[in-house]
Amino acid sequence: MHKILILGASGFVGGRLAKALLAEGYAVRCVARNPAKVADLDAAGAQIVQGDIADAASMMRAVEGMEAVYISIHTISPQPNGAAGAGFMDIEIAGLENLLAACRAHGVRRLIYVTFLGVDAASPNVWVRRRARAEQLLLTSGLDATCIRPGQIVGRGGRGFGGMVVQARKRLAVTFSPGRQKMRNIAISDLLYYLIGVLEEPRAYGQAFDVGNDEVLTNNQMVDIVAAAQGRRAPLKISAPRGLMILFSGPIERRMGLARGTLKAALSSLGMDAVGDPLPIRALLPRPLLTYRQAVDRALAEPAA
Repeated sequence: MHKILILGASGFVGGRLAKALLAEGYAVRCVARNPAKVADLDAAGAQIVQGDIADAASMMRAVEGMEAVYISIHTISPQPNGAAGAGFMDIEIAGLENLLAACRAHGVRRLIYVTFLGVDAASPNVWVRRRARAEQLLLTSGLDATCIRPGQIVGRGGRGFGGMVVQARKRLAVTFSPGRQKMRNIAISDLLYYLIGVLEEPRAYGQAFDVGNDEVLTNNQMVDIVAAAQGRRAPLKISAPRGLMILFSGPIERRMGLARGTLKAALSSLGMDAVGDPLPIRALLPRPLLTYRQAVDRALAEPAA
């Protein structure tokens, strides 16, 4: 496979993935609602096409001539005016159906979907539960699909890690998480290794893989490690009342242009563990992964975007 399509190239993972694939010699096409946001990828040699996974016609155009598709999208971000009133996972699942139709029409079989650690069809959290449905939509499509589930991704520009850096620089860190939930992490370089490594690995077809290093840390432990990496004392931590934010999530979503249910689901998920089992993918792609502190040091050493 040489011709690769990326959905979500304007995001942290998608943008890094595009550059990594270009460096490996792949021909990369990126879909963007606003091509100006991926001007750096255009300059790096990617082909940029305007489109949106919610627009079936643009998916037909984007997929034509491709051999594989990476999907790294998150509908928890602000949506176009026409979609802001819809449920956030309804948007994503409808978009995946558009993509599947385009892939079938153009004979594209290989799909790689980036979700997150902790996906569970039985979860009480709607985001986690519907993400499981989205995974199954691809895994049961009859195409060669793989789902990759990272925990917190450590790298300059990542939202979760960026929040850790901000908290670690304060004397008093106020968070919306209870601080004790457990999470597995992965350096962005290790995640890219897995994403590219499964591309032409038939044993990965039809599979969902948890990915992460060997450490399971709490939110509070991660903040303290990031503080130490910056030469700072661990901050005092206070958990903000999530229940109050959830109560007023509807008006806040409308004001921010978020799809319906976005904020409530995101806040509710903050107290959930995300540990998973990272061993199965290591049988296919063995590689020593960076520890959390090593990944943090590498990320802090990167120049700011």
